[in-house]
Amino acid sequence: MRPGALRRNDNYLLLQYQSALGTVVHATPLVEALKAAEPDARIIMASGGMAAQVWEGNPHIERTVLTPNPLKDLTGAVRALRGASLFDGQPWTTLLSTGNERTKITLAALLAGPSRRIGFAVHGNLLHEHVHWNPALSQIENNLRLLPIASSTAALPASREPRIYPVRGVDFAESLLLPLCDSPRIALATQTSVTQFKKWRPERWVELAHGLREQYGAQLIFVGTAEEAKAIDDLRTQIGFSTTSIAGRTTIQELAAVLAGCDLGVVLDTGPLHVARAVGLPAVVIAPAWSPAHEWLPVGNPRYRILKNRDFLPPAPEDYVIDEVSVAEVLHAVAELLGRP
Repeated sequence: MRPGALRRNDNYLLLQYQSALGTVVHATPLVEALKAAEPDARIIMASGGMAAQVWEGNPHIERTVLTPNPLKDLTGAVRALRGASLFDGQPWTTLLSTGNERTKITLAALLAGPSRRIGFAVHGNLLHEHVHWNPALSQIENNLRLLPIASSTAALPASREPRIYPVRGVDFAESLLLPLCDSPRIALATQTSVTQFKKWRPERWVELAHGLREQYGAQLIFVGTAEEAKAIDDLRTQIGFSTTSIAGRTTIQELAAVLAGCDLGVVLDTGPLHVARAVGLPAVVIAPAWSPAHEWLPVGNPRYRILKNRDFLPPAPEDYVIDEVSVAEVLHAVAELLGRP
């Protein structure tokens, strides 16, 4: 039986335990839009691990309650939430954005206290308002659909850009970037999960790197995870001239600060793209044919050039590589964004 209706209020709890960086980043416009609609709203985040780093320093949040991940320790997460004195005993609304529609996360929302629960879930009967994923909309637009349901004063807003506030990465970024200030600093995200079929061939990255150095004297900064560091170092060896890698060396906050200090990114459709977008870094996106551009990518945003020369429905063939995007096309898009011939 569906839970009974609870009255609207201006206290909001967001549960953020997504495993993918992009899904966390794409929840940030929901909070900004909610605060714009209700300036006096109190918003508390419950999170941990990587997701908590994305939300650190966000000015629209009153505080973050760090808990164990309910997927690994539901009892511990509920205990932390119930012990956090949420909203001083006043009622609240719990929002479950995309990426949090796991049963144990929904149960954590249910057991944390008597809240009005709205959002995405596997078991919609555990929520007061169950929102179904709309594949015709982006991740951000799907999340924003929660707003008019939750808030009596909010209409469905136009799509907003995601935001990360790198309050604790500035010193790291300055120490890295200041010595590279004499020419354009271009961030490269060259690796993705092997299961995602979003690869661009190493020889094309090498050719691109030489083109960027020859045309702009660019300082190249490779970003990625610790697991991607070896592949990145192998690529840097093939390039032959001096480059910088911070793969596996940064927190999300430090990565965001570095990207905020760069002039441009050339990226695959992967986690660093979403961080770059969240700090406003212009970028060329080398996009796979099988993934709908509207779901994850900044379609229609003049700061970005999305290079996607084929379209077919997933799944991608196991041998798929983004061969339909050429180095010349990437260099042309770079020139447009840098405002140089």
